[in-house]
Amino acid sequence: MWRSTLLCCCISVNTLAQTGPGGVGNSTTNFLWLSAEHDVTVPSVGVSRWGDRSGNGNHALQATANRQPLLTPGSFNGYPAITFDNDPAAADLLTIADNATLEGMNGLTGFAVFDLAAGTALAAPRGILSKRVDPGAAQNAYAWFLWQSGSNLAQHLDIVGTGNRISSPGSHAINTVYINSFTYHGATPTNSQDQVLLTGNTAVANGAETSTSIPNYTSNLHIGQLYGHTGAAGNTTRFNGRIAEIILFNTTLTSVPRTIIHNYLAAKYGRTLASLDLYIQDEELNGNFDHDVAGIGRASATDLHDDAQGTGLLRINNPSDLNNNEYLVWGHDNGILGAWGVGDRPSGVEGRWDRTWRINEVNASGTAVNVGAVDMTFDLSTFGPVTASHLRLLVDSDNDGNFADETPLSGATDLGSGRYRFSGVTALTNGVRFTLGTTDLTATPLPVELVVFNAEALAGSVHLNWTTASEQDNAYFTVERSTDLTTWEGTIEVPGAGTSHQPLSYAAIDRTPHPGTNYYRLRQTDHNGTTSLSDLRAVDTGHAVEPGWTIQPMPFAHEAQVISGSGPLLEIAVHTLSGQRVALPVRILDGLALLDTDALLRGTYLLSVTTSAGRSTRRVVKE
Repeated sequence: MWRSTLLCCCISVNTLAQTGPGGVGNSTTNFLWLSAEHDVTVPSVGVSRWGDRSGNGNHALQATANRQPLLTPGSFNGYPAITFDNDPAAADLLTIADNATLEGMNGLTGFAVFDLAAGTALAAPRGILSKRVDPGAAQNAYAWFLWQSGSNLAQHLDIVGTGNRISSPGSHAINTVYINSFTYHGATPTNSQDQVLLTGNTAVANGAETSTSIPNYTSNLHIGQLYGHTGAAGNTTRFNGRIAEIILFNTTLTSVPRTIIHNYLAAKYGRTLASLDLYIQDEELNGNFDHDVAGIGRASATDLHDDAQGTGLLRINNPSDLNNNEYLVWGHDNGILGAWGVGDRPSGVEGRWDRTWRINEVNASGTAVNVGAVDMTFDLSTFGPVTASHLRLLVDSDNDGNFADETPLSGATDLGSGRYRFSGVTALTNGVRFTLGTTDLTATPLPVELVVFNAEALAGSVHLNWTTASEQDNAYFTVERSTDLTTWEGTIEVPGAGTSHQPLSYAAIDRTPHPGTNYYRLRQTDHNGTTSLSDLRAVDTGHAVEPGWTIQPMPFAHEAQVISGSGPLLEIAVHTLSGQRVALPVRILDGLALLDTDALLRGTYLLSVTTSAGRSTRRVVKE
């Protein structure tokens, strides 16, 4: 199967590694992890499932269409978010069924990334999450929400009922992205630090809690609502905003792992932390190394985190000289995990990954430090044949932006299960870049993506061609075609090459395309049945009925109007070029539709409009 250039890469992980957010925790301690770029199901318009990536199967579900929130792409720093509406009668809500992983712990730590929309009264609670039936019942395990505190929209936390609620003193502004968190420590009841609320890594409220653990209640865990709130009319609970990520741990995280997670979230969503903003390689001036940020650090002998992998394929651990208040944090630029066409290589290195990592090795004040030698382990289990002696670690030691003038580091050892380790690496210093290379592209090719896919109308047919730079267990390709981006038909099947480490070109002809615009994609199938889909290609074969509608302005920025010239507008749909439907706020007024396109990233999209004359699709551009 070819390797994707998207934000997430399918990898296997060492179960001993810290593979949770920011490289903190794993499925044992991290019992819920919802991020909007991962495993979101949109069957029609709304989100029916927000998949849990913690490994515990705590998926957030909603079967009722008018209670489903929307997936909104490009919300925060290019990452999507889930938009919960402002409908007081049928507020959006996702539910996680009660199970043993959601309760019974004597510690709890939570994180959320969100913003708030206007139009909700202060007296209407905006629930981030709540495991309860109603405030007065014996099923109120925990609830985290925003609500009125005087004239402020404050942050509140309930642990086992409402009797020991703590509230933050400040207010939350509309259309501002927040990274908030909380901790609960049941091992020391009635201590003033039992409950702590934080905004952007800064503690803003604390209080005592008498309960020593979260009881095993039967209440479900609800996302986007303070469940059971009894307010009426305009005071009914609804979130009315966007949530990009929610993380829960069944333990009280200490300051170091919390700081690392806050830096992971801040880099990912383009925010600056008010305190301990340690990782700055995510900034545009430094190259936007925003992705799969993870880190290690130490505040004291009891507040220590020295092993991290996170969502990426790189694990760093065993620092030889990690002292108090020192951190090593890394992230990558989301470059392609492949060597096809990538230059800037030292002599003797035949290929290197396009993807590059960059680090901050600093103390709590942001001053450069040296945490000593570290072990660096790459998980290459899904990337085909690898010979450890061919691997080279490339470090831009002089930080001049070039790898070609560097000395490659050898000595990788095969740990089994597709993992390869460079031990005792001392070349990492604050701010440097690094990547992985190979001295033999034939025996250790490093994976590459589908490099070319074209479709062109010629003499009443559509000619398609594509090129792969390498293949692993590729059984065949299927050319799929659609006219509406909803129903796809397999038109042509082309045998694959099995396993190949050389560029290969393919061609096919669709001799019976439909009139008008046809959309094509490739479905690649491995011998084990695993499939991957390419991006879409649109081809206009002519002879189509004019769509009978226009869009203004074109290109558009924050909003657009669709004007029908052939009767009432019945449906408006927007898709990415890869075929994913994009949920946008749309108001249809007979022959006019108003689209709020502010959340869209700049680029080209497919706009499908259904009128009484039929359905038609054309490309549109957000500037």
